[in-house]
Amino acid sequence: MASKACHGWKRLTVTFAVDVLAFVFFVLLVATGLLTRYALPPGSGSLHGMGGPSAGERPITLIWGLTRHEWGDLHFYVAAALMGVLALHLFQHWRWIVARVRGQSGRGSGWHAALGIVGLVAILGIAAAPFLSPKEQVPRKELQERR
Repeated sequence: MASKACHGWKRLTVTFAVDVLAFVFFVLLVATGLLTRYALPPGSGSLHGMGGPSAGERPITLIWGLTRHEWGDLHFYVAAALMGVLALHLFQHWRWIVARVRGQSGRGSGWHAALGIVGLVAILGIAAAPFLSPKEQVPRKELQERR
């Protein structure tokens, strides 16, 4: 009997970890998307842009040392990770999904809702951090030399 309880606890812990990871990736995906759209819009500078002799002096906008294109790369990888975690999430909850489709009801928990709200506030605070960070203007030539 204790073995079943232990197995159930492990399953619940893994399920919770997958759900938290999916939520974190979702918030990061939204944050990096908003960052590249509004804080680092097109024209904020490209490291390998075309231009004449003065192109090396044109500034490139950075947030946390990353250009718009590097944030875009991060956005893509977070999206790929989110898709993988969501596939795992659906796999884990397949029996629940089938039960809901068949019209069977379940029971909820206020405790889960409270934890969700606390987690939401924490993750949103982390996602907002790049927007509250100062932008840095670095001449393209200097940034190319750094890298």
